[in-house]
Amino acid sequence: MIARWTGSGSGAAAVGGVAAGIEGVVAKRLDHGYLPTRHAWHKVKTRRSAEAVVGGVLGPLTAPVARVLGGLDDAGRLRVAGRTGPLPRESRPALGALLRPADQRHPWPSVLPPARFGDAAPVEYTRVKPALVVELAVDVAVDLVRGRPVWRHPATFQRVRLDLLAEDV
Repeated sequence: MIARWTGSGSGAAAVGGVAAGIEGVVAKRLDHGYLPTRHAWHKVKTRRSAEAVVGGVLGPLTAPVARVLGGLDDAGRLRVAGRTGPLPRESRPALGALLRPADQRHPWPSVLPPARFGDAAPVEYTRVKPALVVELAVDVAVDLVRGRPVWRHPATFQRVRLDLLAEDV
């Protein structure tokens, strides 16, 4: 689909695309044509805000590199929903201080299947007590894995939500 959106109406057109399930748009300047060797076109992904429960981390618990995220299903079970991209190095120790090691009742396996994150090998991670809620910026792109929705791309960590309980998500 090719559309010409300019001026103040372009934002409204993009919002309409979100409602229709469009993951984003490819944009270019009106005075630029397609040039196969140049990168003059830009992909603009649609993002939305979401909350998730931290159920695990990649890297050490004291300074996690990324977080493994989950949400409650209709039966109240915590299910893996995705992961964050790399966390800022300077904030890792402070974020790690908010996490506690999981006990034996953690609902997730000790190793995640490779397909969960697009890796070729199973993903080893450290399970944590699923009590911390975080706010994220996520793509609207969602895949179904075993009939449950998971974010297709890594989420971007925004902030810790100490005002929410895991049961609220």
